[in-house]
Amino acid sequence: MKLISFILILFVCISNQASANKVDSLLNLLEEHKNSNDLEQLYEIHFQLAEIYGTGGDEEYEKSAFHYAEAHTIARVQKNDKKIAECLFGIGLSNQRMNQFQEALEKYSTIIDLSKKHDEDIKNAAAFTQISSIYQALGDYEKAFENQLQALHLNELKNDSLGIAHSHYNIGTIFYYQTQYERALNHYQKAHTICVAVQNERFIYSCLAALGSVNEKLENHPKSLEYNTKSLELARKLNYKTGIAYALGNIAMNYVMQKNFLKAEQFLKASVNLKLDLGDKWGAIGTEIDLSKLYIQWKKPKDALPVLEQALEMAKEVNSKTRQLDIYKNMSDVYDQLSDPVTAYSFTKKYIALKDSVLNEKTVEEMGQSKRRYEIQKQEHEIAMLKKENELLFKNEKIQKLQIYIFAIVGLFFLSFIWWYKNKLKYQRNINNLLEEKNELLNAKNDEINVKNQQLEDSNQNLEQFAYVASHDLKEPLRMISSFSSLLERRYKQHIDETGKEFIHFITDAVSRMETLLDDLLNYSRAGAQTTPPELVAVEDIMLAIESNLKFCFEDLNGTLIVKNENLPAIKVHRTQLLQLLQNLVSNGVKFKGERDPVVIVDCEKRNDEYVFSVKDNGIGISKENQEKVFEMFRRLNTKEKYEGTGIGLATCKKIVSSWGGDIWTQSVEGEGSTFFFTFPISVKEPELV
Repeated sequence: MKLISFILILFVCISNQASANKVDSLLNLLEEHKNSNDLEQLYEIHFQLAEIYGTGGDEEYEKSAFHYAEAHTIARVQKNDKKIAECLFGIGLSNQRMNQFQEALEKYSTIIDLSKKHDEDIKNAAAFTQISSIYQALGDYEKAFENQLQALHLNELKNDSLGIAHSHYNIGTIFYYQTQYERALNHYQKAHTICVAVQNERFIYSCLAALGSVNEKLENHPKSLEYNTKSLELARKLNYKTGIAYALGNIAMNYVMQKNFLKAEQFLKASVNLKLDLGDKWGAIGTEIDLSKLYIQWKKPKDALPVLEQALEMAKEVNSKTRQLDIYKNMSDVYDQLSDPVTAYSFTKKYIALKDSVLNEKTVEEMGQSKRRYEIQKQEHEIAMLKKENELLFKNEKIQKLQIYIFAIVGLFFLSFIWWYKNKLKYQRNINNLLEEKNELLNAKNDEINVKNQQLEDSNQNLEQFAYVASHDLKEPLRMISSFSSLLERRYKQHIDETGKEFIHFITDAVSRMETLLDDLLNYSRAGAQTTPPELVAVEDIMLAIESNLKFCFEDLNGTLIVKNENLPAIKVHRTQLLQLLQNLVSNGVKFKGERDPVVIVDCEKRNDEYVFSVKDNGIGISKENQEKVFEMFRRLNTKEKYEGTGIGLATCKKIVSSWGGDIWTQSVEGEGSTFFFTFPISVKEPELV
C-alpha cells in the first residue's frame, strides 16, 4: 500500500512541476502586459492560465475561475460572443468541480440563452451536457435525462461524432445510477464504438472504465476485469491522473468479487487518496462507499464506520442525494453487524425516505416522456430537411438555365483569354531577348569588377606587407641612432654645451616617437590577420589583464576603471586582438582626460544576435563632425604637445572589429566625455565557461 501511494505521489509531483514552469512564464508575461492596451494578448494569457489551473485541486479551480472571469471581462469589451461563451463554460466547469452547482447552472444557462440569440451553437450542446451531469450528481435523474437528450439532439444536428459519443456515455451513466444496467451497457457500447472510430484515446478510457463497471454490476466478472485493466493501462499511457484514480477503484471491486479483500483494500485506499488530491470529492465519496461495502463484506464494521462518516459529511457538502442514499444503506448494515438494531433501523428509515424522493415511478415515466419529446423533435427536423430538399429540386430548373448562361459567358471569356495570352507570349519573348542582351552586358561588367577587386586585394596585401616590413626593418637604424645618441651624451657630456644637450634630447625624443609610430604601424598591419584559430575567451579575464597593464597609468592620473563583470560574456575570438582592442579604448579614455579625474566604464549587453560592448569615459569628448573621422588612419584631433599619440590606435581598433564582421562607432558630447561601442556577432550559441 505504501509503495502504491509513493508511486502515485511521485507521478503527481513530476506532472505538476512541468505545468508550474509554464504558469510562472505566463504570470511574468501577464505582469509585463497588465498596463497594456493589447486586449487580445491579455485575453490569451488569462485564458491559458485558466485552462492550466483547471487541472488542479480546489485551490487551483478557484484560480481557474478567476482567470476565466478576467478573460470574460475582456471578451465582453471586445463584444465577442464566442469568447464570452468559452469563458462562461470554463467558469461553470470550475464552479462544478468546486461543487458550486447553482453557480455552474447559471453560467451554462447563460450560454444557452446566448446561443439562441445568435441562432447558432456556441458551446450549446456542451452546456446541456454539463447541466445534465450536475442534475445527475444531485440525484435529479429526470432533469439529467432531459438535458442529455437535448445535447444528443444538437450533436446529431451538427453530425458531431465525438459529441454524440459523449451524449450516449452520459445517458448510459444516468441509466447506470437508475440500476438499469442492460440499458446502460447498450449506450456505453455505442459510445465506445464511436470513440474507437475517431481514435480519441481519452474518451476510449472513459468508455472502457464504464464498461468495466456495468459488467461488474451484471456479474460478468471476467469481462469487467478485462475492461478495467485496459482502462488502467490506457490512463497510465495518457498520464491521466483522474483516470488512474477511477481505474484503481474499478479494479478493486473486481478483487472484492474474487474475495481478495486485502488487495481490494489497497487499491480502494489508493484511489480515494488520489481523488482527494485531485479535488474530486464526488468520486472520492463513491470510492469510500465501495470501501465501506468491502469492510461490511469482510466483517470489519468498525473499520467501515469512520469511512462512512467521512463520506456522509462530504456528500452533504456537495448535496448529493444519490451518494447519501448508498451511505444510509451501508450505515444500516454496519450497525446491524455491530448488534445495534436501533441505530441500524434509524438509518434504514432515512434510506427509505430518501429513496422515495430519488427513485420513483414518476421519475422513470418523465424520463420516458423526455425521450418521446426527443424522438418527436428529431422527426420534425427530418421533415424540415425533406421540405428543404423539395425546395432545392424546384429551384434546380432555374439553376440549369443559369448554368447555360454561365457556360456561354465562361466560353467567351476563355476565348478572350487565349487571344490575350498569345499576345502576352509574343511580348514576353521580346522582353526576354532584351533581358538576355542586358545580362550579357552585366556579366561583362561583373568580370571587369572581379578583376578590379582582385587587383585591389593584391594592392591591399602589398600595402600591409610594406607596412609590416617598413615598421619592422626601420626599427634597427632607429635603435642605432638612439644608442649612439645616448653614448654621445654620456661620453662627451662635459664637452657639450646646453644647446648641444638640447639637440641630443630632440634626437632621442624623435627616435622614441618614431618607434611608437612604427609599433602602431606594425600592430595595424597585423590587426585582423591572425592565422591561429579563435578560442573561447572570458572578457572578464581580458579586463583583468588590461587593469594590470594600465595600473600605473591610472594611478598617475588618479583615474578609476569600472568593469561590469556580471554583464561580460565569453566569446570565441583571438585573445591578442581582443586585448589590443579593449586596451586601446580604455587607455584613450584615460589619456584624453579633461579637468576631472578620469573615470572609464566597461560594459556589455546582448541585443538580438550580437553582443554590444561599450567603453565610456568622462574626458574631453569629440565634436559631432569629428566622430567618424577619429577612426581614420593618422587622424589626430589634438596637438601632440598636449596629447601624445600617432593617430593609428582607433584605426587599428576598427580593423580588428571589421575582421570579425562587427561595427565600431562613438557617441560623444564635447567637454562631457565619449562612449565607444563595438559589436561582436553571435553566429552560433556561445558555450558557457565552467
